[in-house]
Amino acid sequence: MEKVVLITGAAHGLGRALAQEFLSNGWHVIATDIDDLSMAWMLGQMAAMVINMDITSDDSVKQAFTILRHEGIVLDLIVNNAGIDRYFPLSEAPVDQFRHLFEINVFGGYRVNQTFLPMVRKPGGRILHISSESLNLTVPFMPYPLSKKLVESYAQILRIELRFSGIDVVVVRPGAIKTRLLETVSTLHPAEGKWNLEKQFKRFAATASKQIGKTITPELAAAYIHTISCVPNPAPVYRINNMLKLRMMAWLPFRWMEGIIYRKLEKE
Repeated sequence: MEKVVLITGAAHGLGRALAQEFLSNGWHVIATDIDDLSMAWMLGQMAAMVINMDITSDDSVKQAFTILRHEGIVLDLIVNNAGIDRYFPLSEAPVDQFRHLFEINVFGGYRVNQTFLPMVRKPGGRILHISSESLNLTVPFMPYPLSKKLVESYAQILRIELRFSGIDVVVVRPGAIKTRLLETVSTLHPAEGKWNLEKQFKRFAATASKQIGKTITPELAAAYIHTISCVPNPAPVYRINNMLKLRMMAWLPFRWMEGIIYRKLEKE
């Protein structure tokens, strides 16, 4: 029987690679994104369905659910892939800027899971969240790890709750992947006079892209994620291309990290 996967953020990067990977392995793919024009290549695929869905909108997600319900769809897998990365000082940026990051990275997946849960196969269904190896970093100007840390905590609770229904919840924690999200780090150019911490932000921007480490292609990551999707009795967390350096930094006491970062960003 053909398996069915719903993928969010399927227009670009890892999401696009995931759609291609699952299609090539005989899955029926429901590809969702707000940029549906970039998913036009799937329209000729018999096993693909393209839906414009804004995960920050209750109405948009409910409309997508209604479309699939009318088709009699049963989901074997939801891949919560959609996400953004932004850089700004938490001491100065408007609250809307902070909220927008969480609206997509955290509440988007929450909204999708809750809306489509009645459609997930019970037992045997699976929900997968794309996290990040950076989740334990406490670094100025980087709210992204905060959002991923919350995603993983949420996924742990969801895993316990849905175990009673026979649904597995899995987190994938990738390192650097060659996508547009990674390009956000490489092209940081703070506007002149935008923040009081402009000097420190510029120093952060100058060094951030040099700390990325080894990168892998979206296709390689997608192949690994497809394999995880088929593993019986999956573990709570799987890692892809994680850096030993970042894991070691996460073990350092906060006081040590605070001193290291302060000296690095304050030096003349």
